[in-house]
Amino acid sequence: MKRLAVFVGVIILLYSVYYDLNKGTLTLLHEESVETAAPMKEPITPDVREVPYIETKVSSGDTVLSLVKDAVGGPLPVSVDQVIRDFEELNGIGASEIQAGKTYKFPKYPS
Repeated sequence: MKRLAVFVGVIILLYSVYYDLNKGTLTLLHEESVETAAPMKEPITPDVREVPYIETKVSSGDTVLSLVKDAVGGPLPVSVDQVIRDFEELNGIGASEIQAGKTYKFPKYPS
């Protein structure tokens, strides 16, 4: 009797796998969500934040943080991570990649 129950259970399992692979239960959910989705009227643009900046020529020994602190004239009003992200967004290079003698855009924050 146990063998018959195991055999029937295996048959049901194999049929359910076969049905899921051929017909699929997830494709039905996907098709319904695609049909009911509203069409997009205009493309979604990412929120672009304009960062005010000043252009400064880098001297030997200068860092991004030291130049931004000099421009602010005191302590930074934002976090160090924010300064680095803004610098990289403005220039397209990493903050550790600045070179002496070149001019870069540095974020300008209100005092």
